[in-house]
Amino acid sequence: MFTRARLRLTLWYAGAFTAILVVLAVAAYAVMARELNRQIDDSLRDSMSALVHSPLMAHLGDGGPRPPGPRGLSTDVFYFVIGPRGELVQDPRGFDASELPIDSLIEAAPRSKPGTHDFRADGEHYRVLTLGFELADGEVYTLAVGRSLEARDYQLRLLAVVLGLGGIPGILLASVGGFFLAGRALVPIRQSLETQRRFVSDASHELRTPIAVVKANAELLLRHPDQTIESNIDQVAAINEESDHLSRLVGDLLTLARADEGRVTIAREPVDLDELFAAVLRDMEALAEAREIDLRSDLRAGTVTGDPQRLRQLLAILLDNALKFSPPGGRVTVESRRSGSRVTLTVTDTGPGIPPEDLSRVFERFYRADRARGPQAGTGLGLAIAKWIVEAHHGRISAESPGQGARFVVRLPAG
Repeated sequence: MFTRARLRLTLWYAGAFTAILVVLAVAAYAVMARELNRQIDDSLRDSMSALVHSPLMAHLGDGGPRPPGPRGLSTDVFYFVIGPRGELVQDPRGFDASELPIDSLIEAAPRSKPGTHDFRADGEHYRVLTLGFELADGEVYTLAVGRSLEARDYQLRLLAVVLGLGGIPGILLASVGGFFLAGRALVPIRQSLETQRRFVSDASHELRTPIAVVKANAELLLRHPDQTIESNIDQVAAINEESDHLSRLVGDLLTLARADEGRVTIAREPVDLDELFAAVLRDMEALAEAREIDLRSDLRAGTVTGDPQRLRQLLAILLDNALKFSPPGGRVTVESRRSGSRVTLTVTDTGPGIPPEDLSRVFERFYRADRARGPQAGTGLGLAIAKWIVEAHHGRISAESPGQGARFVVRLPAG
């Protein structure tokens, strides 16, 4: 699927790049052609103006010797004068006008401003400006000033070749670059889909276990409909326990799903963090005593802005995690401090710690480092929810394991 998508993205990228390249090449060719034509036309008009005001034109038709043309004309410009009957009156540059359409030049020669004509003659490409003059005796002469377009055509052909040949490696490089960029662009999508698949697989596995336990115990009860509940209290207790576990799991999944969709609203109100955490610690004291764990606290955070329900849930998750993995006779310490505009919450336990290879993954959904931390059951969603709560409050959470025990550090903005 991703290979096909990558190829499609590459083709779209290469196609778009080719279209842009073609547009730029056509624009460059048009601009260059226009500039070359402008230079040629300016040269011909300047030459025409110099000839019109030269003694050569003043003595046309007087029968006397004809003076030479003006000096300073470009060497690649030719000119000649056509008489009223189409004869070549003067050709100072020795241009062979026999191949030119003389009649057409005479008929198209305007008398107010020069007219432009492009044509081919004897295998050459020319541009000629013509202008008609009516002398005092009523005779009309035609002045023609021309220039070869072969140099212009060669430059345009060369430009077309350069643009064409240069564009091919450009398109190839763009295709290779597009293939590479498409692969990079698909990486987060691939990771997201893989995470989603793993999440669905893990959720299915986690849901299947309590459902299987409930189903097995329910079937056992159905086999003995004549027995009392007291005689099957173990099966009833197992169904109740697994139902509670299933309810918590579904609730956690729903919370994370709503968080992913941005449908969970985080309240913003002043919260006395010390008072809130003290209440959570009181609720956890019975559980700590039952597990023979020393629960200590040092709360000096003050008031913050946040969601009291979610902050309470955050500490409850971290405390439950610490108590779960602390051995009997162990100790769990909760500390909170304010430093400038930041509040730091630390939950430390004296359990077996977290292996270094697991530290970067403990906040992933359904990930559990139970083999090192102990056999206690868990859904693997608690720390993922804790991370979401912290990030929803624009904070950061991290896990540390300095040898013995584990430490979870939460940093929240105080405002």
